[in-house]
Amino acid sequence: MAMCSGDAWLEKGANLILFGPPGGGKSHLAAAIGLALVENGWRVLFTRTSELVQKLQLARRDLALETAIAKLDKYHLLILDAIAYVTKDQSETSVPFELISARYERRPILITANQPFGEWGKIFPDAVMTLGAVDRLVHHATIFEMNVESYRRRAAVQRRVPVGRPPTRATIKTVEHPSPSDNQTGNSSSAASISSHPDCRSPLT
Repeated sequence: MAMCSGDAWLEKGANLILFGPPGGGKSHLAAAIGLALVENGWRVLFTRTSELVQKLQLARRDLALETAIAKLDKYHLLILDAIAYVTKDQSETSVPFELISARYERRPILITANQPFGEWGKIFPDAVMTLGAVDRLVHHATIFEMNVESYRRRAAVQRRVPVGRPPTRATIKTVEHPSPSDNQTGNSSSAASISSHPDCRSPLT
């Protein structure tokens, strides 16, 4: 797969964005791409966006945000998983914007998101900041829309299906009981057959 070789897009600073509903396999695909790139000699960091934002926020409080972002330059690709789960606090949501701006056209970013760009106002409360982040990301980007069924839901449905042979239905058979006249006929026939047997004759005969 050309994308996993990295030559065509990592050196150009291009981005990769994976959209889709929860459970569609975005994180799995991002991790697989990252692993393939590592095996081809590239340096990759895979991280939950919320965790990285918290670390960068601490660096900002220590007046070391630029240094912390610069340290991320050692990675050819930065994978930000689940960007839509970043908290909406203004001081935190400006951090990913500064990260995106710092890597723009220099170092690629791979982002997974379960919300389209039109909903990113919930991630970046400032409309100008939202527009600026999206504009920088899509300028050199490949976008995948993964509109597939949730594998978690599919697995839950499969767990409810019983395993083994399907249940069989019992068949009720109607048994006809002989009438009293039939019993008398049968008994007399049995008695006749028994009395006619040589071993069952009376010793007086």
